[in-house]
Amino acid sequence: MRLLFALAAASSALAASLQQISGWGSGPAGVSMFVYAPDRLATNPAIVVATHPCGGSAQQMYSSTRLPSLADQHGFVLVYPQTTRYSNCWDVFSPGALTHGGGSDPGAIVSMVSHALSRYGGDASRVHVVGVSSGAMLANVLAGAYPDVFEAAASFSGVPAACFAGAPAATPMSPNQTCAQAQGPIVKTAREWGNFARNMYPGYPGRRTRMQIWHGTADTLVVFAHLAEQLKQWSDVLGVSLTREVAGVPASQYRQYVYGDGTLLQGYRGEGVGHTVPVFEQQLLEFFGILGTAGGPITPAPGPSQTLWGQCGGNGWNGPTTCVTTARCTTQNAWYAQCVPR
Repeated sequence: MRLLFALAAASSALAASLQQISGWGSGPAGVSMFVYAPDRLATNPAIVVATHPCGGSAQQMYSSTRLPSLADQHGFVLVYPQTTRYSNCWDVFSPGALTHGGGSDPGAIVSMVSHALSRYGGDASRVHVVGVSSGAMLANVLAGAYPDVFEAAASFSGVPAACFAGAPAATPMSPNQTCAQAQGPIVKTAREWGNFARNMYPGYPGRRTRMQIWHGTADTLVVFAHLAEQLKQWSDVLGVSLTREVAGVPASQYRQYVYGDGTLLQGYRGEGVGHTVPVFEQQLLEFFGILGTAGGPITPAPGPSQTLWGQCGGNGWNGPTTCVTTARCTTQNAWYAQCVPR
């Protein structure tokens, strides 16, 4: 019996968890690096960067998807950047952020990727980024400014790269909401949007970041029109055109837009879905090339209560609004409420 308890304790001690990392490099004040590295890493593992929304955190992003359990199964590394600047929103507006090698939040995340590749023996050809809301805006910026770093990116409720160029900030309280909420919406041609992305890294001759873009039609915080604007931008950058639309993928209220053969650019429209589009992990990891397609589409498992540290409310939130019994739902700001310990 004692041996069983000892083995159980040892197993628990070895279990992977979200860890803050020091010594990863430099970045703006308030930007930090967290990592989930499974106990059993694949040889030369893929690196997936997951960027949180406004008002969010590394812990919130870690708790909001099934990516950690899938990392346990498939041996990839998850990097969770965190910012406490601009109400925990990312810099997607400054000249530095919108320029390759210009520093700010994008430059800090590139440093985190470099550190993760070295620390975990990662595969530099399999570095991906997925972002939600402000994190999705950042994913678009990283794809534009650092195509040499990110092989693929996924945007859930984001805006085109450089949409916030020239704005004083990119938070819901910013005085200039022309981009996110379409006060006289920013609508450009595919070539104009494409030039914005290309101008982030002038003269870059290499391959471009593949893109998967998701948006809900009922989004009032970052309006649905940005699905079309993002697809225009990346269809121009990647040189592909819409070839087909597929209803019911990956769930009944969604429509998939396939560009070319679907390997470079995909779009997803969520009918009646608000600002918080669920992360469909299987479709995401299939697009990243981490999973095969044999398993077929799955939908995120619904649940009556949110887990500890998960999101439980906020503008546009359409997920659980109650917490597990050990937590309570606390409003952090107008667009984010979180389940915190009682």
